[in-house]
Amino acid sequence: MYLSLAFLRFLESMPSALAVGLLLLPRLIGEDGARFKLPVAAAAVFRAVLGFGLLYLIARNIIPADRALDMSLLSEFTFGTSVGKAWVATQLLSFVFAGLTIARLYVSSDMLDRVTLWTGVGVLAVVSVTGHAIDDGLPVWTQLSFLLHTAAGLTWLGGLLGLVWWMFTAHNKPPEVAAQLAERWSMVAKIAVGLVAVTGVAIAWENVGSIPNMLATPYGRLLTLKLTLLCAVLLCALAIVRYMHARPAGEFDVNWVGKIGSLEAVFGLGLLGIAGYIAVITPASHETNIYWPLPFRLSYIATWGQKPIFPAPIWWWGIASGVFMIAAALVWWTPATREKRLYATPAATIAALFCLAVSFSTEAYTDTYNDPTQDYTAESVTRGMAAFQENCVGCHGAMGEGNGEMAKDLKNAQGLQIQPADLTAPHVGTHTIGDIFHWLTFGGQSGVMPSFAHVLDVDDRWDMINYLLMLSNTNRSRFIGQQAMIQWLIAPDFTLVDPKEEVTSVFKLRGKPTLLSFARCTATGDDAKAVEASLLKAAGVAKAADVNHVTVYTGDCPAGARAREALHPAAAEKAYSIINRYPNVPFTTEIAQAHFLVDRSGYVRARFKQFGEDDGNATAFSAQAAALAQEPVVEINLHSH
Repeated sequence: MYLSLAFLRFLESMPSALAVGLLLLPRLIGEDGARFKLPVAAAAVFRAVLGFGLLYLIARNIIPADRALDMSLLSEFTFGTSVGKAWVATQLLSFVFAGLTIARLYVSSDMLDRVTLWTGVGVLAVVSVTGHAIDDGLPVWTQLSFLLHTAAGLTWLGGLLGLVWWMFTAHNKPPEVAAQLAERWSMVAKIAVGLVAVTGVAIAWENVGSIPNMLATPYGRLLTLKLTLLCAVLLCALAIVRYMHARPAGEFDVNWVGKIGSLEAVFGLGLLGIAGYIAVITPASHETNIYWPLPFRLSYIATWGQKPIFPAPIWWWGIASGVFMIAAALVWWTPATREKRLYATPAATIAALFCLAVSFSTEAYTDTYNDPTQDYTAESVTRGMAAFQENCVGCHGAMGEGNGEMAKDLKNAQGLQIQPADLTAPHVGTHTIGDIFHWLTFGGQSGVMPSFAHVLDVDDRWDMINYLLMLSNTNRSRFIGQQAMIQWLIAPDFTLVDPKEEVTSVFKLRGKPTLLSFARCTATGDDAKAVEASLLKAAGVAKAADVNHVTVYTGDCPAGARAREALHPAAAEKAYSIINRYPNVPFTTEIAQAHFLVDRSGYVRARFKQFGEDDGNATAFSAQAAALAQEPVVEINLHSH
C-alpha cells in the first residue's frame, strides 16, 4: 500500500511540476509559450483527475483493512478528518489550476498567464499537506518549511524538465536565445535549490531526530539516498555552469546541454520518487524499528574523549589525517602543482577525512541505536536493581565494581583470566544504551558474559540498563555538594501524587528548578527535633526561592514540610540512594536525609545533606536556586546516545 501511495504521489506531482515549468520558462525570455499551452493544460487536467485516486489510497492506508471502503465511509473520511479536508483544499486548487490552463487555450493574456503560473506554484506547495505536513504536532515553522520545500523543489524539477523539452524542440531558435534561457533558468534554479536546502534542514530537524537515524532507520536511509541523488544533480548543474562560462561567444551546444539536462532530470525524478515514498512512511524520529547497518560508529567520547596515550593506533590515524590535509593545502597553493590540484587536492582531502573518521571509530552493533522500551524512571531503576542483584553480582559484585565472588575464576575460551567490567567506571558512559542491550541479549565482548535473553525479557533488560546508567554515576556522585555542578547527572523521573492531576511526574516540573527532599522520620528525642527542623526549613527555603518542591518522606514527618509527594516513595528512595553516596561512607538504600537541587532542564546540580540553623546551607541553596533559574532550558534525551 505504501508503494502504491508513493507511486501515485509521484505521478500526481510530476505533471503539475512540468506544467509550472512550461509556464515559467517562456516568461524568462519573453516568449508567449503558445506551443506549450496544450501540454500545460493536459498536465494540469491529468493532475486534477489523479487526485481522486490519491484520496482513495490515502483513505485505504489509514482506515483499517477489515472495513469496506464504500462511498459513505469515503465521504465521512473526506469531510470528517484533517487529512480529508486537506485533500479537499488541494483538489479544489488543482481544479482551479486546470481551469485556468484550459482558459489559456482560448484567451491570450499576460495577467492570465501570471495568475495561472502562481496558482500552479500553489498546487505544488500543497502537495505536502496530505503527508507529514498535516501533523498538528509540528511547529508552524516546520509546516511552512514543508510548503516551501515542495514548492521550490517541484518548481525546480518542473523547470528542468521544461528546459530539456525546450532544448530538444527549439532547433530553429538562435543559439543566443537558448543560452539566455539557460542562464536565466540557472538563476531561478539556484534560488529554488537554496530554498530546498534550507527548508530541508528544518524538516530533517523534526523528522530525523539524530544523525545516526540517517542510517539506522528506513526513513533516514532513503533520505541519505535522496541526498546522494541531490549531489549527482548538483554535479550535472555544475557541468552546465562550467560550460556556460567557458563557451565561445555566439556558440551554444543545445544538444549537449539538453543531454546533461536530461541526465540531471533523471536524477531529479529519482529525487521525486524517493520524496513521494518518504512522505508516507514513519519519520525517523518516531521510528521504533532501528537497525544500525555498520560494524562501527563515530564517537568522540569513546575514542579521543578517553585521552589515549601516544603511540596508540588512534594517534597514528590522527597524524595521518593531518599529513594528508597539509598535503592537500600544499598542492592547492604551490604554483608548481596547481595543474594537479583539481585531482590531487580532492584525493588528499578524502584520504584525510577517511583517516580522521577511522580515528573516531568504535565498535557498533545492529542494536547500538535501539530505543528503550522503558522510560528512565525511579520505578524502572528499582526493578533493574533487583534484576542485577539476582543475576549479576556473582561476577560484577554487589556494587558493580567487578569484584564478585566468581570474578577470580573467570576465563575466556583461550584460558586467559578475564576481569569483569567495573560498572561504576567512566568507560560505561562511552557505550550507547543499545550497546549494553546487545551484550545483555547476545553476551559480552570477552565471550565470558553469557546472554541473558532467556532470563530477562526485553523490558527487564531495559530496566537493568536504566539501573546501570545510575550505577555508572556512583563514583562522581560522591562529590555532589552545595556548589552547582555542570549538567551531567539526569534526575530519574518518578510519578507524583497530584490531586488536581496537573503535574503527574518530576519530569513535567521542568522549566523551574526543583528541590527533591528525601528523609526518614524515625528518630526520637533531639535527633527527631533536628530532622523536623531541617525539613521545615527545606520547605521554607524552597517556597522563598520559588522553586518546585517534591518530598519523599518515610515515617512521621511534619505535615508542614510536605509538598508534592511520590506515588511510589520506596522506589524513588531506592533509586536516588544509588547517587546519594559520600566518600568513605558505606552504601545504603535508605536515605536518612538528603535534598537534591534539580535544574530547569532536569539535571541534578547540587545536594544538601540537611538544613541546619547555622550550617549555611539555606543561604547556599537560595543562591544556587536563583542562579539556576536564570539558565536556559536544555532539551535532553533521557536515553542520550
